[in-house]
Amino acid sequence: MYRKIAAVSIILFALQHIIRIIYSLGYHLQFYQHYPGACYEVNGIDFGAGDFDITQDGMTFITSGWNMNLFSDSFQDYYHKNDITGAIYLLRVSGNGSTPMKLNIISSDALFKLDSFRPRGISVYPNMSTGKHILFVVNHPPKEVNRVEKFEFDPLNSVLHHIKSYSSDKLRLVYDIQALGEDSFYATNILYENKVRFFMILELFSLMPWSSVVHYKEETGFHDVLTGLTSTSGIFLSGCGTYVYVLLCMSSEVRVYTRHKDHTLVLQQVYPLLSHPDNGLVDPVTGDLYIGTHPIAYQFINHLDRPNKFKAASQVLQLRTKDGLIVAVTELFYDDGDLISGSSTAVVYNKSLIVGSTVDKLILCQLNIPV
Repeated sequence: MYRKIAAVSIILFALQHIIRIIYSLGYHLQFYQHYPGACYEVNGIDFGAGDFDITQDGMTFITSGWNMNLFSDSFQDYYHKNDITGAIYLLRVSGNGSTPMKLNIISSDALFKLDSFRPRGISVYPNMSTGKHILFVVNHPPKEVNRVEKFEFDPLNSVLHHIKSYSSDKLRLVYDIQALGEDSFYATNILYENKVRFFMILELFSLMPWSSVVHYKEETGFHDVLTGLTSTSGIFLSGCGTYVYVLLCMSSEVRVYTRHKDHTLVLQQVYPLLSHPDNGLVDPVTGDLYIGTHPIAYQFINHLDRPNKFKAASQVLQLRTKDGLIVAVTELFYDDGDLISGSSTAVVYNKSLIVGSTVDKLILCQLNIPV
C-alpha cells in the first residue's frame, strides 16, 4: 500500500515538473510585433552580438562568435563550416549611425589563444580621463575550463591588450560578468556542470538550484556570494553601486540585492518577468533596466540548434525602478524573428535602442516614444 502511494506520488511529481517545463517553453504564446521607431540592422557583425557594455560617451564594446560545450553537433557544424571566430567589436553610437570595428587583440600570454577565444559576457571598468578602459570578458575556450579575460583598450590605436586570465574551480559554466574595479568583479555561473552536454541539459531542465554568483578580488581570490539559484544569466550594477540585479533565465525573474562593503549581497526583491531574461544593462541616468529576453523559449532552443534554419522571437523589456527596486515593466520591443532572432541584451543611449542577439545580428532602433 505504502509503496503504491510512494510510486504514485513520485509519478505525479515528475508529471507536474514535466508539465511545468513544457508550459514554460511557450508553445501556447502569441505576441504582436511592434518597434519603438524605425529599426535597422547594423552591418559588420555576422554571428551574434551576445553581450555589450557601453561607456558614458557611447563607446560600445560587443562580444561576438560565442560557442560552448552545451551547444549541439548541428550548431558546431554550422559554426565551423562558416569559419566563425570569437571577436570583440567597437561601435561608436551616434545619431547618424556607425559601423562596428573589429578590434585587434594583442597578447603575450601563452594561455590566451585567439583561435580558441569564445567570448560571451562583457563588462567595462571605464577610465574616462585616459580612455584606457579595462574590459572583463567571459571566455569559453573549447575543451578547456571557463575563464575570465582582462583587456586594456588602447584608444590611440584602437586595439585591445590582453592583460590577464582568471580561472578557478569556482568558475563553472560562466555566463556574465560585472566589473567592480580594475581587478575585481562578480561573475555568474548559469550551470554547475560544464563538460558533459547531457548532464548540462539535465541540470538546466531539472531546474536544479546549482547556479551561483562568485566574487573575485585580488587580495581574497574567488568566493561564492550567492548559491542555490537556478540558471543565473545576467548580472549588472546600479549607477550608484548600491544595487545588484541578477537575472534567472529559466525561473523567469530578476532578483534585486543590496551590495555591502565586503561585496556580500542581501536579497531585497524578487520580480517575475513572465519571459526568459538573458542579459541587459542599467541606464546610468534613470536607473531603469533594459533587458533582452526570450519570450518563446522553444523557438530559441531550436534557433540555437540550427541558427540557419529556425528563427526565434526577440523581446526587450524596460524595467522602471524607484530607490533601486523594480516598480513597473514595459515591453519596449517585440519582433517575431525576421529582423532579429534570439535577443540577448539591450540598452538605450542617445534616443537609440541597441539590441544584441546570441547568434544573430545587432540592430539599432530610433526611439519615437518616451522612455
